[in-house]
Amino acid sequence: MLRRSVILYLAWMACGAQAADALPSLKVDPSLVPPSQRPAKTGAAKPAAASKQPAATGGAAAPAETPAAASGVEVFPVATPGQPAAEAPVAVEAAPAPAPAAAPTSTPASVPAPALKAAPASVRQAAPAVSPAAPATTSNARNLPPLKVDRSLVKAPPGGRTVPPTAQAALDEAPPYRNVTTARNMPPLKVDRSLMGTPPVARRRVPAGQTGETVIAGTPAAQEADVTGALPPQVPEDDETRMLKGAITLSEYVERHPESRATLIAADQLDGTTDAVMRAEGAAELRRATTSLTADSIVYEPPTDELRAQGNVRLVRGEDVVEGPSLRYQLTRSEGVFDKPRYTVRRNLQTGENLRTTTGRGEADVMEFLGENRIRMENATYSTCGPENQDWYAQVDTLNLDFESEEGEGRNGKIIFKGVPVLYSPWLDFSLNNRRKSGFLTPTFGVTNRTGIDLLLPYYWNIAPNMDATIGLRVLGTRGLMFSSEFRYLQEDYAGKVRLDYLPSDRVADRDRYAFSLQHAHQFNQRLMGALNINSVSDRNYYTDLGARLAITSLSYLPREGSLTYSGDWWQLSAKATDYQTLANLPDIYRLLPSVTFNALRSDLPGGLVFSTLANYTDFRIDDVTRDQGRRAVVYPQLSLPMRNSYMFITPKVGVHLSNYDLDRGTANAAQSTSLSRSIPIFSLDAGTVFERDSDLFGQGFIQTFEPRMYYVLSTYKDQSKYPVFDSALADFNFAQIFSENVFVGQDRIADSNQVTTAAISRFIDPVNGSERARLALGQRFYFSDQLVTLPGGTPRTERVASTLAAVSGELLPKTWVDAAVQYNTDLSQTERYNLTMRWNPREAQVLNASYRFRRASTTVGDVRDLDLSAQWPLTNRWYAVARHNYSIAERRLVEGLAGFEYNGGCWVGRVVFQRIATNVQRTRTALFFQLELNDFSRIGSNPLDALKRSIPGYGQINQSAADPIFGDDF
Repeated sequence: MLRRSVILYLAWMACGAQAADALPSLKVDPSLVPPSQRPAKTGAAKPAAASKQPAATGGAAAPAETPAAASGVEVFPVATPGQPAAEAPVAVEAAPAPAPAAAPTSTPASVPAPALKAAPASVRQAAPAVSPAAPATTSNARNLPPLKVDRSLVKAPPGGRTVPPTAQAALDEAPPYRNVTTARNMPPLKVDRSLMGTPPVARRRVPAGQTGETVIAGTPAAQEADVTGALPPQVPEDDETRMLKGAITLSEYVERHPESRATLIAADQLDGTTDAVMRAEGAAELRRATTSLTADSIVYEPPTDELRAQGNVRLVRGEDVVEGPSLRYQLTRSEGVFDKPRYTVRRNLQTGENLRTTTGRGEADVMEFLGENRIRMENATYSTCGPENQDWYAQVDTLNLDFESEEGEGRNGKIIFKGVPVLYSPWLDFSLNNRRKSGFLTPTFGVTNRTGIDLLLPYYWNIAPNMDATIGLRVLGTRGLMFSSEFRYLQEDYAGKVRLDYLPSDRVADRDRYAFSLQHAHQFNQRLMGALNINSVSDRNYYTDLGARLAITSLSYLPREGSLTYSGDWWQLSAKATDYQTLANLPDIYRLLPSVTFNALRSDLPGGLVFSTLANYTDFRIDDVTRDQGRRAVVYPQLSLPMRNSYMFITPKVGVHLSNYDLDRGTANAAQSTSLSRSIPIFSLDAGTVFERDSDLFGQGFIQTFEPRMYYVLSTYKDQSKYPVFDSALADFNFAQIFSENVFVGQDRIADSNQVTTAAISRFIDPVNGSERARLALGQRFYFSDQLVTLPGGTPRTERVASTLAAVSGELLPKTWVDAAVQYNTDLSQTERYNLTMRWNPREAQVLNASYRFRRASTTVGDVRDLDLSAQWPLTNRWYAVARHNYSIAERRLVEGLAGFEYNGGCWVGRVVFQRIATNVQRTRTALFFQLELNDFSRIGSNPLDALKRSIPGYGQINQSAADPIFGDDF
């Protein structure tokens, strides 16, 4: 039996195990013994000086004659595992002097053995003198522990001398390294001398006046050091030696040598043979590069690489940990059975662009290892909660974890939350790495005033790596049973999705209702691409009755469009056909059947000239017979000369806008001409410069720029009162529009212009990362003539100075963002409109937003005064409040209201959110969301995250969820 800690390094994996012959009697090569310890010449007298060993600094004085000196023993500082060299004295015995004929020729007979010299001061301080009572030990091979030698196996020394009793007692009492010895039940081994490392050597003290280094006695380097004083370094020990001596642990050795496939065993007691069975008892430990096992006892069979472990078994495979009372395991195939295990598995989750680690824990009656990446369990539990917080877990009859496909699958499962079953399913399918997997998804449910109870039972079908489908049954309490489906596909040159919702026999509307959507994008080659965007619903009120999102319920027109685009080197040609379905009792708009557009840009013309052109042909159609229809052709060629340098730019440009109409007049304009043409030349000049300087803003250094700009436009007047209006409207007056040629959008109205716009922008740029921290802008437009071209029913402008624009935006204070703009009418001395938005976001999931928008009434639009407040705020370290209040002061009605609470349970999140949306002036939609989100597992209930992210700017998700919406869009 071997004692604690016995370590066996199995080399049978690298070479075949073989039976060892009996080890012959030990013969010592005299050349390995240092000269100072070799037998003295016959007749050599014992010097009296040898008995007078001076004490080192700080040590006790040596007696007049020590027992070691009396028996011919010299002491050298030798490094011993666990002790510094100066603190581990080792006794080396010198044999009695033989007959004169046997004396070595290198030592004169008349020269006595030298006494030890006093060590230098540095050595004396580090190495106290050896006390006479200190036991002497025997110097041994560096890689082997000291041996207790059976004296019957040792031949008597020459001359009939025997080992002195004092030295023999030291040999008998010398403690082994970390209790390492030879197992009595193990057969003799054939030892490969290359595995034994450097032979045992003694290290002499440094001569007086030299450094504190040591050299190997009896070597040429030592002899040279005696003359020159140059001392070679100490012989280093390899990791195998240090491990055998206990200087490093098995774990440290495996970490340093991950490529090693050797099997390492340690225990209090170890017996057996390397070619049959090894038994480890008492704090047993077995390690291999990727596997670690500890237990009270381990039985290991090297020929089959199988093991049995009992008592406090702990198996570690990578980052996975399993604990239990017993284990049967095959190391090579990673197969086995674990009884009553407690397990922890860790895997990396990819959520968008973020990579994080998730941890799953649980227990089972039986765990079967089916290879390196597959586990099967019976009567098992699974949870992502920590061991101290088991708020929820999934309990299943059988659980399969496949880490190769990174999927989990359970049968007859239920989810227990706070000790209460909240969901039962005959199948539980989930991803171990947030990847797609076929199976039933967690049901969702909610309540609305339009549908009553809203329960969705979805099934996900992972058809292929580039193709999937979601099919669900949606139970609407007051309306009936709806079928919902979504199909997605992705190829190298095309992608798209199709969605269909169908509600047969709506009990409230008393008719079948449906919604259909198709989006497809196709790249035929590097130059040609196409797209489809088809949307349709059964009636105009479908989304206001059955939609879940404000963006859906407030839709006015559904587009149905197909397009083709071909891109040349410097030109592009596109063709499209567009139709619209009108919703919410709004008037129809024109269909484009078709619309062809040609764009070109050449910037490599002689003299730095740049040529660009826009050409468009569109056929406008509408079902209203009172309105005009027809075909419109537009060509607008332009020629410019950009002149730029490092501090300024000037760009003059000239063009001619050509238009032609072929009309089918409606009954309201039957007397008007059906063929119209116009030609309007346009000239513009754009110039600006940039200055910069170092500046401070709220005590922080920035680079401040000052960018003045001037833009002049001149276009001739053409009477356009008889031209139809297919796609034109008055452009919004803002910083983007004031630097454009036309105050109208579209091609049906070309404004007569003789005006100049001046503006100045100042930016504050962070010199470290180049980001823009703040911006100030001021702009003004001046007119040199009255406006003549207007839209039908519009009022021509007569003032000479347009409204003044001013804006400020950026992070003006720490964690505080401001975005404000104002339009001031200098002629009327009144504010036309303004908006102010502020956001304070001191940390994640803590934000306050306030916004006010005002616009003065005009001939086309009414007065607008909207107040919008929203917040997400922590009440405690776990409770969060969310709210939004968007109120129209002019109309005295609530546009959208939202209020709720979130709770972060660590491994789960609960949400309760109430929302009310005004779909139009008379109708509102109310919804109540309940959601229980089990981190990295599933969501139960209806999902309010889309509403929270859209309604509260800066909203922060209090947990990093790996679950995606069931459908791509929550209709």
